[in-house]
Amino acid sequence: MVLKLIDKVKFLLRILSCVTVCTLTIIIGIQVVNRYVFGTSFTWVEELAGMAMVYITYFGAAMATINNSNTRIDFFIRKLPGPVYRGFEILDDCICIAFLLVICRYAAKLVGTNLNALSAAMKIPLSVNYVGVLSGCVLMIIFYVLRLWIDVEKLRGRNMEYVEEELSR
Repeated sequence: MVLKLIDKVKFLLRILSCVTVCTLTIIIGIQVVNRYVFGTSFTWVEELAGMAMVYITYFGAAMATINNSNTRIDFFIRKLPGPVYRGFEILDDCICIAFLLVICRYAAKLVGTNLNALSAAMKIPLSVNYVGVLSGCVLMIIFYVLRLWIDVEKLRGRNMEYVEEELSR
């Protein structure tokens, strides 16, 4: 049941990321044509592009987290014996969760602080940017907790290949 829910979340993240990338490509293309062909530019494009980049970054990081493809340097750690390596994976998951909790705390504070502050061109609350940060971090925390559970079960000697295979699809 949890894996089906994760699949739906991954599908939604993919759709949102694709729509955001397509929108970003179109508006930047329109801006380039408008600027170099017609000699004018839209003031709202830079704001929308910046907001789109925030969402792409955090949703992409969430997708990388669930697929266990976040960047990490583990060349030497992989050389350690199995149980020690699993211990380091658990420690890594816990550190990432703690770090993301700190980011969530500040992002939530910034969402509240910037509810009434409007962007210059589009006149939408600046908190929209921080909602992207907050939602991406919350998703990453959920996914890291799932990874932590997998790593603990592996340390206990349970075969978790099926779960990992389901998550990486």
